[in-house]
Amino acid sequence: MKKLLVVCSCLCIFSASIGWARTVILISIDGMRPDYVTRAEQHGLKLPNLEEFLAKGTYADGVIGAAPTVTYPNHTTLITGTWPTEHNILSNQTFDPMRRNQGGWYWYAQQIRVPTLWEAASKSGFKVASVGWPVSVDAKGVTYLIPEYWRARTEDDRFLIEALSRPAGWLEEKEKTLGAYDDVGDGALEGDVVRTKYALEILRTEKPGFMTIHLAALDHAEHETGPFSAHSNEILMALDKMVGEIENTAMQNDPETVIAIVSDHGFVRTDFRVNLTLPFIREGLIRVKMGKNEPSISSWDATLWPAGGCVAVVLRDSSDQTTYAKVKALLESLKADPTYGIARVFEQPEIEKMGAFPAASFLIEMKADYQPGYALTGNAVEPIPSTGMHGYLPDNPELHASFFIAGKGITAGRDLGTIDMRQIAPTLANLMGFSFSSAKGEALHLTK
Repeated sequence: MKKLLVVCSCLCIFSASIGWARTVILISIDGMRPDYVTRAEQHGLKLPNLEEFLAKGTYADGVIGAAPTVTYPNHTTLITGTWPTEHNILSNQTFDPMRRNQGGWYWYAQQIRVPTLWEAASKSGFKVASVGWPVSVDAKGVTYLIPEYWRARTEDDRFLIEALSRPAGWLEEKEKTLGAYDDVGDGALEGDVVRTKYALEILRTEKPGFMTIHLAALDHAEHETGPFSAHSNEILMALDKMVGEIENTAMQNDPETVIAIVSDHGFVRTDFRVNLTLPFIREGLIRVKMGKNEPSISSWDATLWPAGGCVAVVLRDSSDQTTYAKVKALLESLKADPTYGIARVFEQPEIEKMGAFPAASFLIEMKADYQPGYALTGNAVEPIPSTGMHGYLPDNPELHASFFIAGKGITAGRDLGTIDMRQIAPTLANLMGFSFSSAKGEALHLTK
C-alpha cells in the first residue's frame, strides 16, 4: 500500500511538472501607464486588444514599482518579486564614475542575486522562452532565449545576438526564413516588429509553457515626445496589434493560456534638463581634464549615478564626513534654488528603506517637469520642451506601472485598485502551479 501511495504521489508531481498547469505568457510594454488603457477613449486611443482585458480579465488601476522607476530594476522586480537592494539591479546603467564602461547597462542575468521566475518555472518542468527581456543575457532556466543587449548599435550587433541566444545555432537558422534579428536596442517600432515576429515563431514551433516578451518602442516615443503625444499614441496602437497576434497564437497552442500585460513604469512630461554635474565640478567634487576633443573626468570625491528622474550621489569614501557635509550643503543650496528643479533629497538609511541604492549617500529626485543631465560643460539648464522621463519615485501615480491579466479561470471585470509590483511574480507562479517563496510580495487572488 505504501508503494502504491509513493507511485501515486510521484505521478501527481510529474503531471504538474510536464506542464499540466496552465500556460502563462508575460508581455511587457515598456513605459505604458495604466490610463493608456483604462482611459483609452479619453486619450483618443483605439486599443481593441488591450481594452478587452478590462472586460474579460482582472487589472490594476496602478502598480507601485521599484525605486527608481527605470526599466532594468523594474523588469527584474517583475521577474523576481523583490526590490533592487535584494535582486541587485539598481539602475539601468551600472555604476561608472570615470565613464569608462562605454555606457554599459545591467545586461547580464548573472548579476541577479535572487531566484527568477524563469528558473522556478524550468525546475517545475515548464519549457521557458524569452525575447528581448532586460537583464536576460545567459538567464538560467530559459530554453529559447533572445536576450536584450546592445553596445555599439551597428549592423554587426546581430552576430553578437546570435552568439548570446539559445539554443546554439537556433536564431541563425531561423534568420534564413524570418530575416535578420536586427533589433539592436534603438527603440524604433521596427525593433518590436522583429521581436514579435520571433516571439510568434517560438510560440508556433516550440510551444513554451512560460514566455516573457519585452516591447520597447512606446518608452522611446515617450522620451522623444512625452506621454499621450500623437506619436506615442500611434506607437501604442501599433503595439496593441502585436499583443493581439501574440495572444491569438498562444491561444491556438493552449486555449487555457493566461496572458499577462505589464509595464515597468509610467511617464511624465518634461520641458527642462538640468546638468547637475556642473555644480559638482564647480565645488571640486568632480575634477575634469581636457582631452584632444572633449573633457573627461580625472578624479572624484562625490559623483552622480544616473537613474532617470532620480540621481544617486555616491561618495568615493562613504566614511569621509568632510565630503559628506560638503555634498549635503551643496544639495541643500541647489534644492533652495528653483532653477535646478529639485523636488526632494534623501539620505541613508531612507534610501535603503525604499529598496534602492545601498551604496548611495544621497538620492536626488527632480520635479516632474525636470530631468537631470550629466554634461561636463555647457549651461546648467537647457530647454527640452514636450519630452518625457521616468525614474522618479513610485509614489507619484503618473509613474505607476500596469497590470492586466486574462485567461482561463481569471475573474472577468475585476479592478484590483493599486497593487505592489512584487505581487506579480508570485501570482504568475501560482497560476503555473508552483510556489515562489523567494518573492516578497503576496500573491493576488485572480481566479473565480
